[in-house]
Amino acid sequence: MIKLNNNKFKIHRLLRALFGLETTRLDLLAIVISALSFAALTLILNSNSDALATKTIVLIILALDIGGGVVANFTTGTNNYYAESLKKRYLFVVFHLLQPSILIWIFPSELLAILGVSLFTLTSSIIVLNIKKQYNQRIIAVTLLLFSLFLSTLLNYSDPLTKMIMQLFSIKLILAFSVNWASNDKN
Repeated sequence: MIKLNNNKFKIHRLLRALFGLETTRLDLLAIVISALSFAALTLILNSNSDALATKTIVLIILALDIGGGVVANFTTGTNNYYAESLKKRYLFVVFHLLQPSILIWIFPSELLAILGVSLFTLTSSIIVLNIKKQYNQRIIAVTLLLFSLFLSTLLNYSDPLTKMIMQLFSIKLILAFSVNWASNDKN
């Protein structure tokens, strides 16, 4: 059996937006494994593409961010870093307008599907951020995430990779990020 030391360690200031002020080895390992696994899957699923090398490199960087970000946003370090300030949380969500824009540049034929899921995801994230009670945040976030997955299924993606990226994007923002997982309210 592998035993990981879960002692917390400080994060360099340049990486705090990703991991928070401090994290554990287990959290960091899970984030890295998730990021690398999704990047590898992206490479495999995109291997038959005739996309330019530049677009492929940007897509891999995006996959690293989204794959790792899903896990990172559930961790205590990242959650606590953003829980300090609602303004930081809003900026994080607004910054994520960039990812769908990049995806549209890489997959222009997926414009409507990417826009539809992105707008729903970003709006849902803002709704969840404005809910005060953690329990209510979780229930509303899961419900909105399900609707996002339904929407993603109904939209006509021609590329399964794009659909998967957008579904992970929704999980990352609606459920993992927008819910304050460290809050301790009763209802």
